[in-house]
Amino acid sequence: MKFFNNPYYAIIIVVFIAIIIDLSFQNWNKRHRVIEHDIHFYYFYLPATFIYDDLKVEKDSYYIAEDDYYYFWNQPDENGNKVAKMTCGLSILYSPFFFIAHSVAVIFDLEASGFSEVYKIFLLLSSIFYLLIGLILVVKILNVLMFSSRTIFISMLLLGLGTNLLAYSSQSAVNSHVYSFCLFAGFIYNTIVWYRNSNYFRTISLGLLFGLITLIRPSNGLIILFFIFYNISSFIELKHRFLFFIKHSGKIFIIMGLTIAVWIPQFWYWKIVSGDWLYYSYRDEGFYFFDPKIIKGLFSFRKGWLVYTPMMIFAIFGIFLLSEKIKKLKWSILVFTILNIYVVFSWWCWWYGGTFGQRVLIESYALLVIPLASFVQWIQTKNLVLKNLFYLVCIFFIWLNIFQTYQFEYKALHYDSMSKKLYIKQFGKLTPIPDSDTDIDWIDYEKAKIRRN
Repeated sequence: MKFFNNPYYAIIIVVFIAIIIDLSFQNWNKRHRVIEHDIHFYYFYLPATFIYDDLKVEKDSYYIAEDDYYYFWNQPDENGNKVAKMTCGLSILYSPFFFIAHSVAVIFDLEASGFSEVYKIFLLLSSIFYLLIGLILVVKILNVLMFSSRTIFISMLLLGLGTNLLAYSSQSAVNSHVYSFCLFAGFIYNTIVWYRNSNYFRTISLGLLFGLITLIRPSNGLIILFFIFYNISSFIELKHRFLFFIKHSGKIFIIMGLTIAVWIPQFWYWKIVSGDWLYYSYRDEGFYFFDPKIIKGLFSFRKGWLVYTPMMIFAIFGIFLLSEKIKKLKWSILVFTILNIYVVFSWWCWWYGGTFGQRVLIESYALLVIPLASFVQWIQTKNLVLKNLFYLVCIFFIWLNIFQTYQFEYKALHYDSMSKKLYIKQFGKLTPIPDSDTDIDWIDYEKAKIRRN
């Protein structure tokens, strides 16, 4: 059927499901949703600059007493400076939707506080927009790597409906990950094309994209490993790559220069607020590189990546099933994936707070979709029994992902202290079971900060 040979139909299905989930929850109507938790830090720069003219948060506490809700969460440091914890990259991506929302609020005499329903609606739309652009870029990646249209169609459905990318485009939208996924997809696509034709347009694109990627989440700068090791499978080729970079040193400096240029607003903010051009806003939070929680991060019932997103098991196996045409991508994907997993699970809070599944790996799906598509391509060469078994498992994983997205919204999955016992008891149940608190495996945040948990 022609329908299954058009990957853009798969994108339409994924985006449609994300919108349906948004509409079913209507979180824009709830004071404490959408602009919540870390979003306060990511989003702060826009209303503080363009509505309250108070980047230093000096005027008042911006506290709504009757609703126990703070507009700004900036906490004072030892010098009394109220510095935003997160960098401003996400505010840059939010900004077109923020300005539209603010214009609508002013024109139609709605609450123009930066935190009312109209702003939340447009922020949710921004997640859908960047999901759409990210998925289109992924299709372009798989097309340029010469996967068949049917393989791409299936891969897009598995990625969009069978992973927590869906939850972070809808139920947990406005977090950084769908935005970073989009930027990753753009960076990966431009990397592939750049090595075929390293023109200035692609060079500028890589610099701006890498700048934004790191400005949203500095640790995501590891994606540069894909750029460095792209299509390298031996030490001889690594030597040739070094010589290639020397030959194109001007373009490498352009990429570096544009990356720094993207960070200028952040340097300026730190300077005016703290007095320093560079500022570590996470304070007592950091990495424990000699004590990474990799096994827990991958397999625990608290937040195990492959427990809550089992679809990505196929992507892991797919790394070793790349076709001859793209076999040289194996090492760049492996190097990035291994180091990324090591770094993100070395963070003190390896479960990454009160969220669904392992959100911190979502952006890497823009790269892992390549081995996922390779697995899909490989399975299509097998007998009918094996293919049907694969599709049945995928249907189950898609159901599980969507169902658990609803479970998390309805608090049937605990936000940070799930246990194996509770997971089994809650399986297939949309709302919390009676006395579920007795099976919660509570986490001690203070002990975790000193790596005792």
